[in-house]
Amino acid sequence: MQEEREMPGDAMDREKLRALAAFLDRIDTPDFSPGTWKGSERQEDGAIQMPWFCASDIVDHFVQAAYDLGWVRNFDWPQWMGTKEAIRLRDDPEALGIATDDQLAKLLTVIIRQDRFVEGSIEEAFESGFIRAILVRAKALSDSGNDTEL
Repeated sequence: MQEEREMPGDAMDREKLRALAAFLDRIDTPDFSPGTWKGSERQEDGAIQMPWFCASDIVDHFVQAAYDLGWVRNFDWPQWMGTKEAIRLRDDPEALGIATDDQLAKLLTVIIRQDRFVEGSIEEAFESGFIRAILVRAKALSDSGNDTEL
């Protein structure tokens, strides 16, 4: 069921949406890369270093901004990511296109926190266009007077 509710009304909420959406310009460039994989080299002692993802400066700044602006929330994100709501937002572009600011925060929390446990999750979220779609929605919310809730 869709229920209209007012856009995050205060100027601070709009500024947080705008600050998040500002990353669109930084990732919509031909030379943008979320980062590179490192490791897998054989060491002098014969051991092979496990591969790890080294995020680009833009991705590092994005993650820091998400924390600083309050987009990364304290909630049971591992449980939420398996809900119908989360799956629909992840898999249905139309659902993401009407997501609320709170839903965007939950999605960003999942992506950013999951990357601590599943190396490269954030890379996949950038490469697949999922983070870009979240940023597009944040821009739409910052530019409009309402949002809708799933």
